[in-house]
Amino acid sequence: MVQDRRASESPLEHLKVLNVQTDRLHDRRALEPDEIRRLLEATKESPERFGMSGYERALLYRFAAETGLRANEIRTLIVTSFDLDKLLVTVKAGYSKRRREDVLPLRPDTALLLRAFLKDKLPTVKAFGGSYKQLTDRTANMLKADLADAGIAYVDDAERYADFHCLRHTTGSLLAASGVHPKVVQSILRHSDINLTMSRYTHIFAGQESEAVARLPDLSLPSKGQKAVATGTDNMSVDTAKSSSEKLTPKLTPKLTLAAYPDSNRLAALGNEQDDRQENTKSDNSLGSGILDTESQQLSTVGIGETVMGRGGIEPPTHGFSVRCSTD
Repeated sequence: MVQDRRASESPLEHLKVLNVQTDRLHDRRALEPDEIRRLLEATKESPERFGMSGYERALLYRFAAETGLRANEIRTLIVTSFDLDKLLVTVKAGYSKRRREDVLPLRPDTALLLRAFLKDKLPTVKAFGGSYKQLTDRTANMLKADLADAGIAYVDDAERYADFHCLRHTTGSLLAASGVHPKVVQSILRHSDINLTMSRYTHIFAGQESEAVARLPDLSLPSKGQKAVATGTDNMSVDTAKSSSEKLTPKLTPKLTLAAYPDSNRLAALGNEQDDRQENTKSDNSLGSGILDTESQQLSTVGIGETVMGRGGIEPPTHGFSVRCSTD
């Protein structure tokens, strides 16, 4: 009225929206796969209810659980709503809750049952409803009676109800349990908000939690780091292999650059270098020989007052002569 300018303000503007979590009629549950099978088997053998035979009601429950269609949407279906060659069923926009045409897929085996069920009906005849003009609006009472025949509680221990709309909850839960992507589940249920799909219409079946935990990685297996340590060369650990490699790798030792000093000290120094060369590789030996030749030529260049650096550390100069030190 405000938008049409028939009123200056809305008389309902001061009202607050109720909290759906605290003001719900009752919670619904999803039927377990085995419960659905028991329901269909028992319903086929049960007498006529609400104008429908046991077989028609069983087919109706199966169709609702596989498509997720609401009772009001199923009530509008006619024979031409089904394209059984393409395995599709169509809900007209005027009858869809979201006010647009909805096209949903059918299982091939269910399509075969529907073909046999609808083959003798005129194109404009209602699909479900039996002797009634249309599907009864007391679908909850109808399902409650059939659940009782199957030995399934209408209200479970958690006070969740299994009315006709619970078949739509069953659709979402079965799809989720089958590993269908949440966006696909949302599309089939035709929800505008995926949070509604995942929080309200997908339920956990018995045993799913235990199966999920059983699929967790085996934490008793060794870590990747432990495997790496145990796979060194020749079945040695990495640390052991590294230690062995360090022992086998020759180490270069400092070499003395000889200056002019008395023959006794020079011979001692040359003796030390011969010991060092024995610890190095053959190529290192040849390199050391070249150094000695060079050092021998440098005996004439003497620095007075210099210290001698040998393997043992610093030695005081002897007889006024010293040695210059370098490393190669």
